[in-house]
Amino acid sequence: MTRRHLVPTGGRLNFRPLVDCHPVAKKLAFMTYGHLKADFGHPDVQGFVDRVPSVYGAADAMEGFIGRSERSLENFQHSWGEIVTPKCWGGETTLRSAATLSLWDDIESVAAFAYHGAHGDAMKLRTEWFIHNGLPEHVGWWVEEGDPVNWQMAADRMDHLHDHGSTAHAFNLRSPFDGDGEPYRINTDVVRAKTGR
Repeated sequence: MTRRHLVPTGGRLNFRPLVDCHPVAKKLAFMTYGHLKADFGHPDVQGFVDRVPSVYGAADAMEGFIGRSERSLENFQHSWGEIVTPKCWGGETTLRSAATLSLWDDIESVAAFAYHGAHGDAMKLRTEWFIHNGLPEHVGWWVEEGDPVNWQMAADRMDHLHDHGSTAHAFNLRSPFDGDGEPYRINTDVVRAKTGR
């Protein structure tokens, strides 16, 4: 017996048969969101903008990275559609909104990318560029391989994290959950191996 699984193909959602005896692998969807202290293009946040290409390059090179919504530095539009700002962040997207939406194989890959290399270096300077107000700045959740991920889904997950804390439905890296919905401890040995440390 087979079942059908929704898979994005060439911009369309098509169905392909999957054999029941082979479980569908889950992928980690991950959103970051924050408000810059000034609009994109302002000198006060140019240091952040200047680092975007190297941070994107670091993600591309990271084992476990699948893909992301890419933001054009010319018109600030995202390749996976318009950003949807979480309600906890005010619900309005402006030129101060800095957001990422990406897909990964596992939590360790996200942690290795986030806290090391080009992104880790940029995080050390984040107080120079970003407003910090105690709201969630990232959220992760598991999706079936091939299922679509969009900004509305990401915004809803971040709002759930804000309202309910870290759960299997929407979690942060301090208290993550695995693909089976169980609390998970990040394997620091795997993280170090991915960063070459």
